[in-house]
Amino acid sequence: MRIDDLAQPRGLPLDEPVGIDGETVYLRLHQDGAELGAHFQEAGGGRQVEDAMQLGFQSALEFDAGWALSDDGAVLLLTRWLPDARGWADAQEALAQLLDQLELLRTVAAIATAKPDHGSSREERLIRSKLMRENR
Repeated sequence: MRIDDLAQPRGLPLDEPVGIDGETVYLRLHQDGAELGAHFQEAGGGRQVEDAMQLGFQSALEFDAGWALSDDGAVLLLTRWLPDARGWADAQEALAQLLDQLELLRTVAAIATAKPDHGSSREERLIRSKLMRENR
């Protein structure tokens, strides 16, 4: 399914994973809103989660979503709270932003794993921060 198809969100399941634009996302309803989430990667070892947390810190400042682990601890999730949301129709704009943030984080993660880890220079951190703001 494509995000454009959400204009008519009837029939999309709540509280379970759905494939949208090649990503696994979910909308979990609660009494006072909903948790919108997307699978980022298998949680793997502690180092893998630590690396993702470092990548996502600046992103969390620029976007409204942050990291979480799935209930079983197996999947690293990008999640966002939507107050008063009652279904997919209420989550369209937030979903588009979440998918944009996910794409940006995957790109940064791919770059980070492609080069040796010598620590981030101050200049590199400033450039990453600027890219995050521009892509918001």
